[in-house]
Amino acid sequence: MAGTRRIVVIGAGGAGLAAALEAGRAGADVLLLEAAEQVGGATARAGGVVYASDTPVQKARGVQDSVDELINYYMTVSRHELEPRLLRASAEGTRQVIGWLEDLGITWNPDRLYIAGLEHKPRGHMPTGDTRGLGPAGGAMIVAALLTAVERADNVEIRTGTRCTSLLTGEDQVVVGVRTETGEEIPADAVILATGGFGAGTEMLRKYWPDAVRHGDWHWYLGPDTNIGDGVRMGLAAGGELRGRGGTLLETPNFGRLNDAFTPPWLIYVNKHGHRFVDETDTYCVMPHLIGRQPEGRCWAVFDDAALQKVADGGYVDPYGLGVDLESNWTAAMLRRQIEAGVVTSGATLAELAARTGIAAAGLEATAEQWNADVAGGRDTVFEKQGTLAPVSTAPFYAVELRPAIIGITFAGLRIDHEARVLDTAGRPIPGLFAGGEVVGGLDADVYAGGGTSIGNALVFGRTAARTATGGAA
Repeated sequence: MAGTRRIVVIGAGGAGLAAALEAGRAGADVLLLEAAEQVGGATARAGGVVYASDTPVQKARGVQDSVDELINYYMTVSRHELEPRLLRASAEGTRQVIGWLEDLGITWNPDRLYIAGLEHKPRGHMPTGDTRGLGPAGGAMIVAALLTAVERADNVEIRTGTRCTSLLTGEDQVVVGVRTETGEEIPADAVILATGGFGAGTEMLRKYWPDAVRHGDWHWYLGPDTNIGDGVRMGLAAGGELRGRGGTLLETPNFGRLNDAFTPPWLIYVNKHGHRFVDETDTYCVMPHLIGRQPEGRCWAVFDDAALQKVADGGYVDPYGLGVDLESNWTAAMLRRQIEAGVVTSGATLAELAARTGIAAAGLEATAEQWNADVAGGRDTVFEKQGTLAPVSTAPFYAVELRPAIIGITFAGLRIDHEARVLDTAGRPIPGLFAGGEVVGGLDADVYAGGGTSIGNALVFGRTAARTATGGAA
C-alpha cells in the first residue's frame, strides 16, 4: 500500500525475530534476512532464561522486587559504567517481555524462578514451550514462539542463507538499505541490525577481546558459526561507535565441545598453590574472572574415587532444569574415558597427584584436610557452598585442568540510545539505522549481571528498534 514503510531486519535470532514481529504488527513491510540456513541464532542455543524484575511470575511466588532495585543492581555490578537510561529501558522492557512472550504461548512456572546473577532475588525466568526442533533448551522455545507468530504475518518475509556485507547510505549518511554478499542491493526506509556478536569471528576476537582466544585450540563458541561480527562491522563503517569490552567465558576441561553452565558441587577447584579460591558452583558471571586472577591463571578440578563411583552414569544431565538431556563433561562414563586417555590426571596419594599436575603438595593436602572436615560437619565453612558435598579422601585421586575458554557472549558492540537508534561517535543517531541484541554494546560491563540478561535485552531492544523504526513510541 502507498506509504507503507519498508523495514529490513538483518539477523533472525531472538532480537531479529522480535523486531520483525513488532515491525510487522506496526504495519510495515518487513524483510528478515538471516545468514544461516536456519533461524534462531545464538538464542536458539541458549538456556532461554529471561532476567526480569517486578513480574507477575515473581509476585505469584511472593517475591517482592522492583525495576528500581534491578537498575540499582545493574549499576552496582557495572561500577556505574553503564548509561542509566539504557538500563531503565532494559529493566522496564524485560518486565513487559514476560507477559508478551506469554501471549505468544510461552509459560512460566513461579517455582522454577532462580537466582541467576549475583543478587539475592530470583529473577531468572525459565520458559516452557515447544522447541520446534530449533535447539535443545529454553532458548529454542522462545525462538519457536516468535517464529510461529512471524510466520502468521503476511507482511513479513524471511529469507535464510543471505549474508549482508554492507549498508547502503544516501545523502547525509542516511542508511537507505543493505547489500548482500551476492551484490544484491535491497532498499529500505530503515535497517535494524540484529546480527548477534562475534564469538565465531577469530579476527574480531583478536582485535576486541584477545583474552577470549589466549587458550588456543581450547576455545570455542556456543553460538552459530555465522556470528562473526557482520553487524558490528557494518555499523562501524556507517559511522557508529563501539562500546563495551570482554564477554562471558565458561570454564572447560577440554573434553570436547560440551557446555556445562553449572558445575557439580562434588568438585573442588584449586590453584597451583593447592588452595581453594571459590564456591565451585558460583555463577559463570564471575568464574572466569576468578580463575584468571589465580597464579598463572591456572585452576584444577579435584575429586576422589568415591565421588567418581557415585556419579550418575547415564551420560547426560539436565543443567537447565528443563527436562531436556544435554551431554555433560561430568558423568562417570566421560570421566573414565578421560582418565584412560590421560587427560584427567590420577594419583595414589594427594602428594603424587600434586607432583603429576604441578600443584603444591602441602597446599593441596591442607585444603583437602579442611574440606573433608567441612564435609563431615555438613557445612563448607570457607565459601558456604550448597549442594551435595563430597570428601576428597578415597584413593585414587583425580585432577583435571580447567580454563575459561568457552565463549558465551561478546560484550563489545554498537552504541545505541534508549530508543535503539545506533549512535555515531558524536553521540548522534545515524538516520535509518537501529540495533538490538548482541550486536549492541554498552549493556554489560566487565562482569555479566546474570543469566538471562542477554536474551532479555535482545527481546527488549529488538522490539524497541521496531517501534522506533516504524514511528511508534519506544
